Amino acid sequence: MKGSIFKNIWIDSILATAFIFVVIFGLFSLINVFDAIDPVGEALEDVEFNDIVYSTLREDPPADDNIVLVNIGRLPRRLIAEQVRIINKYNPKVIGMDTFFPYPKGEAQDTALVNAFKEVDNLVMATKLERWDDKVVDSLKLSAEKFRVHAEDFGFANLIVGEGVEQEDVKTCRSFIPKEPYLNKDSLHYAFAVKLAEYKAPEKVKRFIERDNDVEYINYKGNAMGSETNFAPTFFALDVPDVLNENFVPELIEDKIVIFGMLGEYFGDPYNVEDKYYTPLNKKYAGRGAPDMYGAVIHANIISMIMDEDYVYKLEEHYQIIIAVLLCYLNVVAFMWVYYALKNWYDGITKIVQLIELLLILGAIIYSYHLYNINLELTLAMGVVAVVGDSLEVYNGVVKNMFTKEGRKELFSVNKRVKDKVEIN
Repeated sequence: MKGSIFKNIWIDSILATAFIFVVIFGLFSLINVFDAIDPVGEALEDVEFNDIVYSTLREDPPADDNIVLVNIGRLPRRLIAEQVRIINKYNPKVIGMDTFFPYPKGEAQDTALVNAFKEVDNLVMATKLERWDDKVVDSLKLSAEKFRVHAEDFGFANLIVGEGVEQEDVKTCRSFIPKEPYLNKDSLHYAFAVKLAEYKAPEKVKRFIERDNDVEYINYKGNAMGSETNFAPTFFALDVPDVLNENFVPELIEDKIVIFGMLGEYFGDPYNVEDKYYTPLNKKYAGRGAPDMYGAVIHANIISMIMDEDYVYKLEEHYQIIIAVLLCYLNVVAFMWVYYALKNWYDGITKIVQLIELLLILGAIIYSYHLYNINLELTLAMGVVAVVGDSLEVYNGVVKNMFTKEGRKELFSVNKRVKDKVEIN
């Protein structure tokens, strides 16, 4: 068919590229449907290639002596008050309470805790974002007023564990929200870790906030003492008896950020899952092991990232799409030539090229994160490379023939010959 757009390889390749993206989005839709009934798919859905960096490539980071964690276990308020009083006398820079005291629990218990908070110069208490309305937070979970009246500041402790997933569900925590508009768009409520870091390094927090990212990936440094991890413990932690018996040196606390939170009923508690999350540091990154990190330790990792100004940089979504489209188009042009010039070799050549490309993309994803803290997010590009060879065969063998006179004529003539043969027999 002389003059047909299919005779121009460049335009033909553009049309083939468009067809392949239709196939891609169709496959993604089907995968989402089958994931709901596929336990293996659900287990692997929460895995990212960057997790391999933490499990195999990164060396043990040095201990971070700016942050100390204190385990409150399941202590009554009277003993939590005693912990606060003991820690406070060693002059920490700031104390953060990663827990809530929403209701009265007896006059003696509450009074002891109120009096302990009253003695703290810099006290930051956790809040929880409860509801969003038009992207503005209009409700917060808080401790009772008699406890929070002595707080110097507040920060929300919410952590992101997947799109549309509550943090109580078992998903991997890779990112957090630095700030949220509260009540009106002129008032901002900051994350718990951000508020704590501000007391130690306000200029670094200012630069961090100026990045103006709605969501920040957490560049994990490690876990706390008493936890199972792929790395050596990064953060100093004091268990319940360590604090009550003052089993530590004063220098451990002085001028440090101290976070009080749940770290198990005791260090190494294998049964407690309260305020515990999966992270990329989990020893079993594929499938599903046990949660590996407490919320207080995740906040410590965020603070450490801000203090070191060691951030993760994400490839913007429009660049992801551009890379996928360009990669698809270049593959289509090359494979189109193979299809017509080396037809008998098409399947073998395209499969080898696709495999090499997928390995190169995977290597780029892993090592860009390992060496430069760049999260490439090339899932779409990998999907394109995976289907381009077979999809192009469908395009050339079916789609093009449907829109050409010769193709339709050939199909109908075959049908006619088959019909005539049946009638003769």
